[in-house]
Amino acid sequence: MQDPLVELSRYFCLWVDDWDRFVIVREVTLPPGFNRRSTDVLIELPEDYPMSPPGVAGSRIYVNAGLTFHRRIPAEYRECSSPTYGTPGFGPWAWICYEHIHWNPVRDNLVRFVEMLRADLTQPPTIQKP
Repeated sequence: MQDPLVELSRYFCLWVDDWDRFVIVREVTLPPGFNRRSTDVLIELPEDYPMSPPGVAGSRIYVNAGLTFHRRIPAEYRECSSPTYGTPGFGPWAWICYEHIHWNPVRDNLVRFVEMLRADLTQPPTIQKP
């Protein structure tokens, strides 16, 4: 798992779980319209990565809680869900449902994954704030 993380660390500051279950990508810049300039992104790593992309099946993607887009909640964003393990000094988290990904395990990597996520957050569908 080290090679993909070394590549990712060339572009972002990282915090890596001791058991390679997940990586936290620090201060990923958000597109205009969000109430914050950046968010940390927690990427759970599938056991068969890179054959399976992050965020599908048993793995999830989390971002900082409290995000809004033009004062509305992104439709795929769930604040009531957070990781089942501790992330001391990070969080609170919200799950972002990100399973609609076109992934090629030969071509794609974690850097590309973060950029795909950012691109999909450019104009996310939203719901009214409760």
